[in-house]
Order: sequence, then structure tokens, then C-alpha cells
Amino acid sequence: MTTARCAGVRNRTLAAVAAAGLGLAGLVGCSASAGPETGAVTTEDLQDLEDRITGLDDRLGALEGGVLEDEELLGDGTEGGDGAAGADDTDAFFADPDARVGQRVTVSAELSELISTTDVGAVFRIAGESGDPIAVVSATPPPQLGENDVVRVTGTVVQVQRDGFEQDFGVAADELFEDADGWFEQAEGQIAVSADRIEVLDERAGE
Repeated sequence: MTTARCAGVRNRTLAAVAAAGLGLAGLVGCSASAGPETGAVTTEDLQDLEDRITGLDDRLGALEGGVLEDEELLGDGTEGGDGAAGADDTDAFFADPDARVGQRVTVSAELSELISTTDVGAVFRIAGESGDPIAVVSATPPPQLGENDVVRVTGTVVQVQRDGFEQDFGVAADELFEDADGWFEQAEGQIAVSADRIEVLDERAGE
């Protein structure tokens, strides 16, 4: 439920209850002038109604606050809120990459090995402060890359499988590698990132 919808429900509900309260107040006035009657609304009834309105207002206010908090956590879904400019997963990713399979991550690390660059994509490895280097596969040509560059990669974590390579990475292996068999002998079963966004943060090639 969005904040606007929650506020609308809150306003409509309180308006309806308030209208009912006014109607009951009118009945009290009539009853006072006509004398005691069976089933007449008393001041205790009005107090009970007021307490209910206050309680309902508090509950709706808490609900609205929860919606606002959720929206702040989730972001607005616009460009820049897709993980690339959000939380950086670098430390957790390199600490246990197997646990992130199937998840979307944003990782900033040094390019440790440039494996292949073609007109349809690229393959390289990035290394963190701990753990093994991780392969990154891009189905589109990335920016100009050089070893030791610091890059930010956003994509989905997958386990390399020969049979599902094209489906997982969006490009056929023989379009990326001169020796696809050699690549799979080395990398099959390992963790890799199927990247859809690559940014060069620090160009340090040639150091």
C-alpha cells in the first residue's frame, strides 16, 4: 500500500466515524429534550466512540509510518536506485560468493585479469581484499578496461555451467572465447557475475 493510498483510507475512515459521531450527538440532543428513552445515546456512548476514533487514528498513523519506512528502504525504483548507486555488496560477496547465487549485487574491486574482449562482450576477473578472484561476464562491450583498474560491477551472481551459459550470460561462449572448451575446463562450477552494468572508478593500467 502506498503512502497516498494509506492516507486516503485513513481520511475516509475517520470522516465516516466522525460523521457517525455527529449523528449520535444529535440523538443525544433530541433525547435530552424529550426525556429519558429506552436505547437513548448517553455521554458514555460518545466517550466510547471518541476513544475508538483515537485508537483508530493511532493504528492508521502507525501503518502509514510503516509504509513510509518501507518506501525509504526500497527506494523509488528510478535509475540509480537499482543497486548500482545503492548498497555496496563487495565485502559480503567476496567473503561467501556461493551464498549470493541468484542474487543481484553491486561489487567494487580491482580488475585482476582481462580474459577476453570482443565486439559482443567481455570476460575478466575482479579481486577483493579476501577470497578468490571472481569472473565477470558482460554480454555488451564494457568501457575501455585495463588490468588493475578499479571497477564497479552490477549484475546477477551465477554458477558457471556449460549447458546454461548462453541463458545465464546472454551470449554464446564461442562468441567470447577463442577456446571455449579451455574456459569451461577451468571455470565450470565456479561463481561468476553476469554483468549488465560496468563502471570504471579508477584507471590504473600500466602501474
